[in-house]
Amino acid sequence: MTSISALTRRLFKLPLPPPPPTTNHTTLPTFLTHATRTALPPTSTTYIGTHYEYTTQRTLLHSALLLHRTGGRSDSGLDLLGTWHLPTHEHPLRVLVQCKALKTKLGPNLVRELEGTFSQAPVGWRGGGVVGVLVSPREATRGVREALSRSRFPLVWFLVGLEGGVRQVLWNERVEGLGVGGLGVRVVYGGDTEGVELTWEGEEVPGMEDVVSRMEDVQRRWFGMWDVGVERYEEVVGVVERLFPEEKPLLYAADGRVSGLSGEEREIVRRCLQGADIEQERARMRSTE
Repeated sequence: MTSISALTRRLFKLPLPPPPPTTNHTTLPTFLTHATRTALPPTSTTYIGTHYEYTTQRTLLHSALLLHRTGGRSDSGLDLLGTWHLPTHEHPLRVLVQCKALKTKLGPNLVRELEGTFSQAPVGWRGGGVVGVLVSPREATRGVREALSRSRFPLVWFLVGLEGGVRQVLWNERVEGLGVGGLGVRVVYGGDTEGVELTWEGEEVPGMEDVVSRMEDVQRRWFGMWDVGVERYEEVVGVVERLFPEEKPLLYAADGRVSGLSGEEREIVRRCLQGADIEQERARMRSTE
């Protein structure tokens, strides 16, 4: 399972996911082991729903979504939440996900239910730049498509098969307003199956493994600016957060930069790392503004 360390999350200003709803399983393989050990019937609602949530989590990694299970008594109606790491977006979109492994016909009430989760979302998933995502193994009906179109919230629909694979993706104009004009969909073929994949300006959207690899490379270059050992990385982040709270490594700077700080600002950070008083440096900065 692709993951991001706590330090990387802090450095790139990514919200911390809530604790998992159970310690019995954290991935699809561990859930299957747990289900076998506890004789959980594969036909039960719990088995089908949990299996589909893990399948969705694993499948959407290929569409640059890093998701975490939140199911439980205090989940605010959400099954998964996480971040959507689209190309050129220095700040990923945050996503609230409901999975509907239903055999019955899907209606617009599902869209209204998803809309209700925005006001109950956990800290870190509120405000602007948040997208609601509905996932189902069935195609969106006309009623669902019309409800998506009418919604005042940014909403996306994914058709994900019960065993994985994306076969349909829809989104409304509110999503377009979040700067995803380069997003598209194209049909892909594999054996006897047909599916779709997300594209960005005509190219396949990088999966989360590629995104995390890029983040790790940029993070190494960013820490390299301060000429300190790994043991002082937390200290570096703390100093930068106090002096320049908006600073974060740059993933997509056109000129290859990994920092938005000027040379003078970087020198201030270095002085503080060498023992200068942070509050005095902040006061000096304010006096020159």
